[in-house]
Amino acid sequence: MDSIANSNQEQLNVPNEDTAEITALPWLTSRRLILFVIAWMVLFAIGSVFISNPFQGEPSASAEPDYAHVMYMHGLLIGMVGLMALLSCTVFRLRSRHTRIWVTAGVLVATILSAIGGIWDRSIPGSEVPMWVQIISFFALDEILIAQLAGMVGQWREAPETHSLPFAAAGLAFVALLGAALMGHLAGWIMEFSWNTPPLIAAYAKSVGFTQSGDFTSALVGSHSHEMAVGAMALAIALVAQQFGLAALSQNARRVVQVGLTLVAVGTVAMTVMYIVMGLTTWSPPTLFTSGANDVNGIAGDDAVTGVLVMFGGMVVIAGLALGRLGPAIPSFLRPIRFAAVWAYVLSFFTVALSGYAIALNEVYFGAGDAKAPGAAQDAIFTWFHQDIGLFLFPTIVIVMLAVERLHMTSRSSSTWVGFATAAGTTVVFLGGLVWVFLNPTLYGPGYVIATIGLIAIGVALLVSLWWGAFGKAEESVSSRETPLHGTPAAK
Repeated sequence: MDSIANSNQEQLNVPNEDTAEITALPWLTSRRLILFVIAWMVLFAIGSVFISNPFQGEPSASAEPDYAHVMYMHGLLIGMVGLMALLSCTVFRLRSRHTRIWVTAGVLVATILSAIGGIWDRSIPGSEVPMWVQIISFFALDEILIAQLAGMVGQWREAPETHSLPFAAAGLAFVALLGAALMGHLAGWIMEFSWNTPPLIAAYAKSVGFTQSGDFTSALVGSHSHEMAVGAMALAIALVAQQFGLAALSQNARRVVQVGLTLVAVGTVAMTVMYIVMGLTTWSPPTLFTSGANDVNGIAGDDAVTGVLVMFGGMVVIAGLALGRLGPAIPSFLRPIRFAAVWAYVLSFFTVALSGYAIALNEVYFGAGDAKAPGAAQDAIFTWFHQDIGLFLFPTIVIVMLAVERLHMTSRSSSTWVGFATAAGTTVVFLGGLVWVFLNPTLYGPGYVIATIGLIAIGVALLVSLWWGAFGKAEESVSSRETPLHGTPAAK
């Protein structure tokens, strides 16, 4: 009897998307919160069209980032990380109710306040009230990451069945995100109060080679943004591997996925250490494959680590998943929603890593921020293309598609339309970006028009998903498609 009671209690501790974790707010189920976060992000993305062109924030690759645009974008990015945390609770079936409660509350606070503050946070110092509204949201993000890590570490120690590569890779990704967030806090503190408050900060910075405050904050901001973006990609691919059913793959396919996840995990650790050192000291990794006058061409060492280990590791994971069959008759990737998710990751890799390497190896032409270089205009557009599209939009699409599938946000018939429309939209955006960067950098030229058409297609697909998620009727129960941490392996 005791074993039965314990078993029943264990089942009660497994998260359910339709159960409210905060009993005082019975309407705040995980399903509704996920729908709200996605809707909020879509609304905020539409608003971004009115502050940039369409997301282009900087006039050149060497220009100082526009503070107001950056803080506005935080309203989107914090929502993306919050959405990842909510999905992690259900995809990895975290049993700690305390973790799920803190994540739920943190996501609600962080998503709303970061967005509201970002609308009016225009300068630092200066925009004190909206800035502190965003700071509260940043602290809520810290709380989300810490609570998530606490729940994952506790479950790893107490539940041997948790010991899997997707679980470990996701945990390491959360560590990377937390490290990036802390560097962002320090940079914001210096920008608001100077590095002489307290003097210990300036004394430390000077001792490691920084000669002025701006150099220190630039190092912190650069490391913060790079580590946050790549950490999110590592978490996305871990969620993909888990939700797509790694344990149910054939032996050969499972081994390929495990190799990919190992690359992702190793790369996440390496880039976390690297970016923390780069943010807190004047050290930078050596540039690889240099050529040209003064070795102007070459791939930065940190870009090589993140591109080859983390991003390419994700491509290996996708290749392994493509080898396995998770349905009774069709490959997993032919399911439109799943195809849209993995295709967005593939395009992210092509946009950030491959296109970025092509630019880096031809800086004599593109200029590396030199406004007088022949390809300076194209280099400036690539700043938008690889950041807002490759690092922000495409990984967000991966996570949203996972949520659409997880929560049955579409009917069987509409899922086909939504999946292929999203995949088509991301493809058109990618092709438009290539035209804009490599062929015709004219503003409002063909590349701009093509990319805008793709963005509109993505937006319409997301709105349809939200409509079905909010008002449609689910055709299957969530429990009927729950993916265990360790399922029965497929036949060899």
